[in-house]
Amino acid sequence: MQRLKRFSDKAKEFIWRKIKGSFNHLRARDTPVIRNINLDSGNIQRKVLISYLTIGYVTNTEKNTGRTIILEIFKIVKVFSELGFSIDLINCNDVKSIEIIKDTKYDLIFGFGEVFFMMTQLQPEALAVLYMTEQHPAVSYIEENKRIEYFYERHKKHIPIMRSGQFYKIEHLEKKYNAIITLSETEPLKSIYNQSYTIFPTGIINSRFVYADKDHSIARKNFLWLGSSAVIHKGLDLLIDIFSRRDDIFLHICGTNPKVRKLLQIPDMINIIDYGYIDIQSDTFLDIAKKCSYSILPSCAEGCATSITTSMLHGLIPVVMKDTGFNRLSDNCIFLNDFKIEYLDTVISELSNSNIEDLISLRLKSYLFARKEFVLPAFERNFHFIMSDIISKNG
Repeated sequence: MQRLKRFSDKAKEFIWRKIKGSFNHLRARDTPVIRNINLDSGNIQRKVLISYLTIGYVTNTEKNTGRTIILEIFKIVKVFSELGFSIDLINCNDVKSIEIIKDTKYDLIFGFGEVFFMMTQLQPEALAVLYMTEQHPAVSYIEENKRIEYFYERHKKHIPIMRSGQFYKIEHLEKKYNAIITLSETEPLKSIYNQSYTIFPTGIINSRFVYADKDHSIARKNFLWLGSSAVIHKGLDLLIDIFSRRDDIFLHICGTNPKVRKLLQIPDMINIIDYGYIDIQSDTFLDIAKKCSYSILPSCAEGCATSITTSMLHGLIPVVMKDTGFNRLSDNCIFLNDFKIEYLDTVISELSNSNIEDLISLRLKSYLFARKEFVLPAFERNFHFIMSDIISKNG
């Protein structure tokens, strides 16, 4: 049996040597593990495993990545470096790569995903810090299923779960870790954790954006939905149902693809503008931000979505669901209390006729909040404080 395995390994190695040159780009992009970051050879260091994404270390960051998490990971690595750790970084759901690192002893395991869950079981003596970029998975499953059922009720189409459970599974949260940091709501965590740490994500900033006065008499009729392919989870279907019945309000949709358009059957109407993928650094995005008063996201569960942080950083007033990841925005946003069509239609009508002076005031307030809280220096500062506190309290 052992001889057969050695033969198999040698055969695989021979084949790989022959073909790997044809896959250079894919090999770099899919690098599963980055090891020994900040290693100070010759000195004794604590060692941390970060279970997140490695792509930032094989990406040309001079080009727009369109993702905030890459720069946030750099800040996370920087903080652990400043705290004296040697760092290994692994893709959070690449369980086969555990074989590469399982014999390395870690003092601290940070992150999420199946790799995080399995490594905390393999090394129970390590300090374990769960990093939650989404709402609690139990809540997310329940709420997304409600949206799926409501979509079927209206359109008689069966669709699967699109978002919940990709990175956070219910069994991951059944285990208690030494500490938990969340970008979402703390309420679902209180049954296990007396204290949960919270942190805001960052947003993408168009470097050419300039905050200026806006004609809200027109802009208050314009709403931006900025999202991704999980459109039922993020409530785009609800907005399309509302705006397709009206001609007095305008919906600007950014982040769709052909599959989404087919699912939702987005109508060809003058008041529903589907831009597809949008580059935040583009003039098109600046034009949309200028046209709209609001960024609306009737999502069922989020971790303070970066579509909203990005919108607020460009002077858009956020309209979001209560208790779905945005409660810490407090009075810097407008909360929705229900996702049913009749309710949303009424609220959107009210928003489209809002007092202009109130909009000017709220817009500036939410913009200043975003520029203080949703930028990389704030993320780094807050993450450093949180990790220092966790380490000091856990020895």
